[in-house]
Amino acid sequence: MTTRQIVLASRPVGTPTQENFRFENADLAELKQGEILVKGMYYSVDPYMRGRMNDAKSYTPPFQLNEPNR
Repeated sequence: MTTRQIVLASRPVGTPTQENFRFENADLAELKQGEILVKGMYYSVDPYMRGRMNDAKSYTPPFQLNEPNR
């Protein structure tokens, strides 16, 4: 099964723009016994997430470039 994910393509300078992100296709492992697949309908973008786009020491680790935001 394939899904789409958003990755941080580059670190924003100032306000993040669409160019700082990229959609990618990713293969999902087959579900195991007792697992379920959930489709998200709504997502929250919280102010603290902007700080995680910078590669700086903080109380929470920064988002990694070319990796999905988790």
